[in-house]
Amino acid sequence: MKKFLWICVCALLCGAMTAEAQVWGGQLILRGGFSTNNFKGDRSPQMGRLPGYNFSLDFNKAFRKGRGAYWNTGVMFGTRGYEIDYRRSNVKFRAHNFGIPFTLGYKYKVMGNLAVDGRFGTFFSVDMAGKWRDDGHDFMISDMDGYHRCDGGILLGMGVWYKRINVEYTFRRGFGALEDNGTSGSANHMIRLGYAF
Repeated sequence: MKKFLWICVCALLCGAMTAEAQVWGGQLILRGGFSTNNFKGDRSPQMGRLPGYNFSLDFNKAFRKGRGAYWNTGVMFGTRGYEIDYRRSNVKFRAHNFGIPFTLGYKYKVMGNLAVDGRFGTFFSVDMAGKWRDDGHDFMISDMDGYHRCDGGILLGMGVWYKRINVEYTFRRGFGALEDNGTSGSANHMIRLGYAF
């Protein structure tokens, strides 16, 4: 039931963004690609990177028509987590989350159809599903005591544009602890391909 509600909420947000783009005269960008996930903090030195995914539907709106400065928001779907291999034991945590970013950026036309851009801002996210695996024993995040679903932090993106096609590197750093008495925050590196409508 919870998954169905999340799907309905996400579909409504995507529909609202499409309507917003038409009303406000902005640009919709569909992005997707590969991510590596980890946690940074006092307890993270032994944590290894865990591969994952990230997709987003972004909305860009220029502050002034024909100028490079813009603001950006949207919806993101991806993973966060880590993996620990210690001697013969293997621990793996992976959560699938939903996020909302808000960034400010600037797009600079280099020549012809080629442009570069950069953006910086913040995000908020919440884990919808996931599990923690310890040597073959699985625990769903909904059954974990003291687990924190919500996260927030900074987001940095740098990209190259050719016409409507975009390749972007995005770094997302969360500052919320994963669990009670935890000190580590999420760190996600993403390489994504995008198309602007």
